[in-house]
Amino acid sequence: GWQPVVAQLAQMMGEFGFDLGRADALVGLRRRATHGADATRVDEADGLLRAVAPAGVTAGTTALIAEDVRLRAAALKLLRHVHVEGRAGGRGVWIVALPSEFTDWPSSQFTDEAANAAGVRLLLAGSHEHFGGQRRRWLGAATSQGLGWCQRVAMVLADARRARTGAVADASTGRALAQADARAMVRRWFVGAGASDASVDRLVATLTRGFKDIVASLNRGRFVITDWVPFRAASSAVEAEFLRTEAFAFRARSEGMDVVYVEGAFFKDLPGNVLRGQANWTRILVHELSHLVCGTHDVNDGQSRYAWAGIGPHAGYPSGDALRNADNWAFFAADCAGALTAGQRETALRKT
Repeated sequence: GWQPVVAQLAQMMGEFGFDLGRADALVGLRRRATHGADATRVDEADGLLRAVAPAGVTAGTTALIAEDVRLRAAALKLLRHVHVEGRAGGRGVWIVALPSEFTDWPSSQFTDEAANAAGVRLLLAGSHEHFGGQRRRWLGAATSQGLGWCQRVAMVLADARRARTGAVADASTGRALAQADARAMVRRWFVGAGASDASVDRLVATLTRGFKDIVASLNRGRFVITDWVPFRAASSAVEAEFLRTEAFAFRARSEGMDVVYVEGAFFKDLPGNVLRGQANWTRILVHELSHLVCGTHDVNDGQSRYAWAGIGPHAGYPSGDALRNADNWAFFAADCAGALTAGQRETALRKT
């Protein structure tokens, strides 16, 4: 029956996100949806309908379906399109890829459109996932690479601290040179020329806390990527603008979960982009994670402070703004990880 499957799914879900250790419950859901009690193959929509509908109710039943039944169908349909990518130990990213037939969250759409069993089954039959298998793999790879960038940042910032504490006595050693380079890296992206060592120390401390929190967030195995489903039916200029963006997140975890919403421009190599392909997808995720975890902003001081517009700190774009700006964090991470060419670095660091 369905009770063991539902119990496992309930254990997988928590107040602050999914439990990666119980992700196998999704495999059980998909198998049970397509196999009857006697293990015979059934249509998935019919299988899910049987899981929630009262006995005797079929897709041809015209009687109204109770709201609690519709909500159970919505929950199962959502979970049917949850996938885990990039799993390694306790890490991985959850990708919610609701089918294109949905233009609202399942709980709302089932309530509004599925008055009877035929309506419920119609929504359960939606199958064209918003993120197909290839894109899910790309998102998983970008998340893993983003974690690697942020871990590399932690090493660079540790070197930047040691350079001030005198941890290496012999200034001629390669390690000492690396430590000097680390402080230069921080200056490059976050302070103007002539800033004091004390100013750099404060930046290093702030960045260390922030990137440590981003790494911890990704290591928890609760990070979710999806799209904001209601924007698929954008009806206002504001909604359409969000739909055309690369991605967005709610600042400082104000949503309560670690979620990045990937939108229409994410996979597009737009004219003017400093980075392309996988490197840019990783940059976007680190950018959004800095919003989500650290509360950074998209600074606009008369111009949008994205790398294509120039984010090199100077008198007109001071250190305080650079530290608040998400693209400075993302490109700093890329630079620490050796992911930028000299030309890409020069373009991003233009002082405009």
